[in-house]
Amino acid sequence: MSRSRTVDRRREREREKRRQQQITLVVVLVAIVVIAALALILANQPAEAPIPEESAARYAGIPQSKTEEGFPRLGNPDAPVKLVDYSSFDCPHCRTFHDEVQPTILERVRAGEVVFTYIPLYLNIGEGASRAAICAGEQGKFWEFHDALFEWQGLYGSQAFANNRLETGIDNLGISRSEWDQCMSSTLPGRIVTASRNAANALPGFEGTPTITVNGIIVTPDLTNVVRAINDELAKSGGAVPVPEATVEAEATVEATAETTAAP
Repeated sequence: MSRSRTVDRRREREREKRRQQQITLVVVLVAIVVIAALALILANQPAEAPIPEESAARYAGIPQSKTEEGFPRLGNPDAPVKLVDYSSFDCPHCRTFHDEVQPTILERVRAGEVVFTYIPLYLNIGEGASRAAICAGEQGKFWEFHDALFEWQGLYGSQAFANNRLETGIDNLGISRSEWDQCMSSTLPGRIVTASRNAANALPGFEGTPTITVNGIIVTPDLTNVVRAINDELAKSGGAVPVPEATVEAEATVEATAETTAAP
């Protein structure tokens, strides 16, 4: 009889143990579901995504175009100095170059001396940022978004390029969200990102971002060396800045008109 009670108590303890395990499992599963739901809600909430106020004025009046590969480009494509920036939005040194060197480059671009091409690479978290900027460029807003992405890198760290921040940034730029969504779901950004990687791999001496080339030659990405390289290349070309064909044709037309008017 005593032995029977012992067996019953053992069985009861085992049943109780199984009940506790089941309760613990249910609590853990509920906690996981709640955390996942909260994460989903937070991920879909609008995030801060400021657009630098000075960006629009910074690029106003500068010709904007794209290379054959789709890389964004500023300035006269026939300028004597070709400066190429192999860069990543998630690269701190690239942000330093953007903040400290690019303003001077833009002055030389405005003067017609330099054409500036940006090749969008990425390190860890920057692929989405590169794709988003490419699609913003399809609506003429690559460079403003480019400035914002570097600013967010400094402000938000590892959360700089969360999807909800990118989407809010697009809305803040005032461009069509539906067109941007269509671009993001197309093959275009992937093709350009791949072309960027191929261009970097094909560049002798490329070791990472930022890599700056001036007329195909890698230079140290600081203000002193970049300016020196630009000046050296200008000196080789005689300092001549090519005049766009349209301007030449317009001037020829004006001269011809003037001569015709003066003839009588």
